[in-house]
This record gives sequence, C-alpha cells and structure tokens, in this order.
Amino acid sequence: MIIGSVRANNVLKYESLELEKVPSSGIVAISGENESGKSTIGETICFALFGRTFSLGPEQIQKVLRWGENRCSVVLEFSVDGVRYQLGRFLDRDGNHGARLSLAENPDETLARGVGPVAERLHEILGYGFDEFIESFYLAQREITSPHPHSMAVKNMAGVAPLQEVMEEFEEENAKFDEMLAEVDAEVEALRQEQEELDFQEGLLVTLEDRKNALEAEVAANRSLLGKLREAQETYRGHYSIVRKAERKRGRGRFWRFISFVLALVTGGAWGLLTQAGDQPQAQQLLQLLQQQVPGWQDGWVDYIGVAALFFAAMTLFFWIRVRHHDRRAKESIGEAAVLAEALEQARAVKPLDPQLAESLLGDAAGEASSVKRPDERLYARLLPRVESSTVAPDEVDELVDGEASWLEAQIERKEQALQELEKQVEQELERVRQMARLSEVIDGLEAKEAEIRAGQERRRKAIELLEGAAADFSNEFNKEIRELVARTLPVFTQGRYEHLRIDPDLSVKVFSSDKHDFMDLDEVSSGTQRQIMLALRLALSQKLLNRKVKGSQFAFLDEPFAFFDEERTRYALKALSGLSEQLTQIWIVAQSYPEGVDVEFALSIRCGRDLERLKA
Repeated sequence: MIIGSVRANNVLKYESLELEKVPSSGIVAISGENESGKSTIGETICFALFGRTFSLGPEQIQKVLRWGENRCSVVLEFSVDGVRYQLGRFLDRDGNHGARLSLAENPDETLARGVGPVAERLHEILGYGFDEFIESFYLAQREITSPHPHSMAVKNMAGVAPLQEVMEEFEEENAKFDEMLAEVDAEVEALRQEQEELDFQEGLLVTLEDRKNALEAEVAANRSLLGKLREAQETYRGHYSIVRKAERKRGRGRFWRFISFVLALVTGGAWGLLTQAGDQPQAQQLLQLLQQQVPGWQDGWVDYIGVAALFFAAMTLFFWIRVRHHDRRAKESIGEAAVLAEALEQARAVKPLDPQLAESLLGDAAGEASSVKRPDERLYARLLPRVESSTVAPDEVDELVDGEASWLEAQIERKEQALQELEKQVEQELERVRQMARLSEVIDGLEAKEAEIRAGQERRRKAIELLEGAAADFSNEFNKEIRELVARTLPVFTQGRYEHLRIDPDLSVKVFSSDKHDFMDLDEVSSGTQRQIMLALRLALSQKLLNRKVKGSQFAFLDEPFAFFDEERTRYALKALSGLSEQLTQIWIVAQSYPEGVDVEFALSIRCGRDLERLKA
C-alpha cells in the first residue's frame, strides 16, 4: 500500500490537513517542535484506515474530533499493486461513524460501505489488519522495544495465529468437555446412589421365585391331599357297610355250605350202603330204621336217597361259591376302603410351614395356625391298622379324619397367606430388578458417553501437541527469517559493529559482539545501540509481513524513531532507510529536526508548527 494523498477536516489538531501528490517512493520527512502536530499526520492515516489510532481505542474514538467541533472526516487515496483506491471516513459527536471504499478512478462505484464491510474489504486488499500494522509498519511516538511474544500480529506474521486459534478452540472444547464430564459424573453418582437406595441383592429374585414356586406346589399338593382325604372318608364310609354286609352273607353261606355238605355225606353214604353193601348188617339196620321211621317205605325209594345225595352235593357247591363271592366282595371293599389309610398316612406326612419362613413372611400372625391342634399320634397309630382292615366304624374314624382335615386346612390357609406375601415380595423385587436394569442401562450409556468425551479430549490433546509442534517449527523458522532480515540492516545502523542477532522463542533479543566473541543481552550495550537494534528488528518484522501477506510496495510510518539517537546514528539510520527494501519504498519519518549534511534526499518535506491549524503540502 502506497499513500497518494491525505485530506482531513477537524481531525485532532488540524482544522484542515491536505497532503496531495505524495511521492510513491523515498522518505517523507515530517519535522517540527513538540506539539506541533507531527504525530497527528500518522494518527490521521491510521484513523482513515482502521477507524482508530494507536493511542485511542474504539471506545475513545470521539477524541479524534478536533476540540469544539461536531464532525470530522478524512479521505485517503492509496494504491495497492497498481490499483488506486479512495477511502472516506467520518465521525460526529453523537457517535455516528461511517466509512466508504471505492476506486479512485471511479469514486461513485462503491466497493464497500459501512465500518464493518469496509474493514473486511480492506483486510482483503491490504493483507493485514490494525494489529499487524501497529507491530510492523507503524512506529508510534514511544521508545522502540521488541514486539510482545504473545502479540497476535507477530503470530500472524509467523503463521502461528491460525494454529493458535485452532488450539484455543480445542482447549475451549476440552474445557466444555470437562464441564460435561463433571455433569456426567454427577449424574452417574446420583444414579449409583439410587441403586444403593434400592438395596438390591443379586440372586434374591431367583431365590424368592423358587420359594414361591415351591410353596405354590406345596399348597396345591396339600389341597389335593385334603380333597383326597375327604373323598377317602366318604369312600370308607360306603365300603364299610358293604364289607359288613358281605361278611354277614359270607357267614350264612358258610353255615349252609356246612349243612349241605353234611347232608350230602349222609345221604350219599346211606345210598351207597343200601345199594352197594345191602348184605351187610349195617345196611340191614339202616333199612329197618327207614322202614320204621318212614311210613309206607318201599325199597324202590332207595334211588331217591341217591338223588337227595346229589342234590345236597349241588347245594354244598352252590353255597361254597356264594361264600367265595361274598369273601371276594368283602376283600374288594376292604381294599377300596384302604384309600383312607393311605390318605391318612399322606396327611400325617405333611409338614407345617417353616417357622423361620412364617416369621419372616407373616410376622405377628405367624402363630395363629397353632391354635388348631393336630390329632394325637397315639390315636392315629391305634386306628390306622383297623382302618386298613376296615374294622373300625366310620363314626369312630371320623374324629381322626376330621381333626387331620381341620389341621390341614389351617396349614393350607397359613401357607396361602405366606404365598401372598411371597408374591408381593417377588413383585417388589421384580420392580427393583427393573429399576436396577434401567439405572444400569442409563449408567452404561453415561459411561459410554464419558468414554466418548474422554476419547474426544484425548484426540484434541494430541492435536494440540501436534499443533504446538507445528507452531514451534513455524516460530523457529520465523525467528530464523527475522534474524536474516535483521542481518541486512543491523550492520548499517550500527556502523558495522554488530551484525548478528539471536532471537529466543520468547522473542528476547541478544546481539553478537565481535569484541567479546559471544552474544550479549541488550542491557550490556548502550541505550542508543539498543534502539538501533530494536529499529532494525521492527523493520525486519515489516519486511516479514511484506514477504508474507502484502502485495506490491508498502509504506511505513516511523514516529520519532531517532528520538534517542545522536546525529551520527541518525545520519546512518537515514541512509539505511533510504535503500532499505525494494518493497518498503515509501517511508514517513517524524523528527523534531534532521542533522545537517545528511547524505539523503527527501522525496517530500513537511514542516509543522504549533500555530498551524491548517496544513497543506
């Protein structure tokens, strides 16, 4: 950027400032006593370009207005790489601030309007902003010092600023990740506290379900047994009468079987004796007896005695069959009635509810079933064999059966109560399991999220390390280039006494002394030499920015660079500045006065005075 003209009204000291046809190359020398308005020229240029000055920030910009005036304006014409631009800016006492950028050949064609758009377009055209300008091309009226190592302008020159911005973004993201991790940890801790409050016991649900299933099966078996016992009781009662009736009929059948058998023997023997041994005395005696006892006896009736023998034999067989039938019927009924004995044995095998389980489930109601007494074991032992043989009357066995059934009913009721409590516990534990699973699922999700966040943090840390390494490489390369650039001007500024600088990563500067053959800190050289060295370093930064971002030729504004130089150093510095760079061609220098006999021809000389309110050159 090369300045062509500056026209300003009511800016700082000057009511009117007109600098026309400023030479595009060479030294523009500005001189005058203190408070004569020399620095106002540089601040006017700075205000025109950036809407602020070195000494006045954006919040103090109204101080740019000349005392007592309500409005100020400045028009700056400049060229960049052969293209001429016109930049206008105004400011009033009410804070209204405007800017407009156009081409100098066609002022009506607006390139950008407004403070923000003009600033963005200027940065595109110039290649630098306010910070880079202040650190390189503009030397304010102050002691010359080394640039601040953390200056964003220097970082931009070194190419580190984009890396720094990315690192800062990563660090901000990691800080946000830390907040997220703290929130996740707090949430996980709260969820774990909820889990502890659930008092969850691993495997308890399975244990409770096993107990419930076992108790359900036991209650079902007890109910089935109770029904079987009552059914067996009725069966016993019915078959007991059948057994008794069959036994009576069996007794009568045995009696008549015996009578028939005896009669069959008697008649059969008589028939055989009369028919087969009639000549025997016994036969004769029997025949006489029959004749005497049976009126009208005839010998032909002997055959009827044989028929009678067959009849009685048949009756004997009939009654024997009847006895066998009633005997079998009695045994069958005894067998049927024996189910009561089996049911009683099974009932006596039923165990009461475990006392510990009853206590844990029923509490104070655990002992209520003990009021129903179980029939005495001796009664059971005495009656069971008789029940098995169906020799005990139903009324007598009912006492045992009813007592056992009542005790069994009480146990069933008690176990059902316990089962209901178990079902409640199972449901409660199942709900705890669901809650535990839900909390565990949420915790797993949060832990996965935490792992993802930590992985993201780790990636950013590694990226920061890589970026720091790249920034260090860029900084080292930047320092190397700055040293090389300083080496071109430092011998000229110091009359050949010093040629080399060493710039540490923190931008602290040391100079090589050929007399001591070592690098020295700046406080080991004179103040004038220090300022020569710092001026060479600042100009090297300007050259670095030129090489990196600026297109075409560039101007520099040096406000009182020789304030602490003696005349000899000033002469050497002016000579060095006149041929400093092929790109840094237009150099504005402010000084109270210039020594006589300077071997440099100024391209333009501007003389300021305290009483001048209008300056035109």
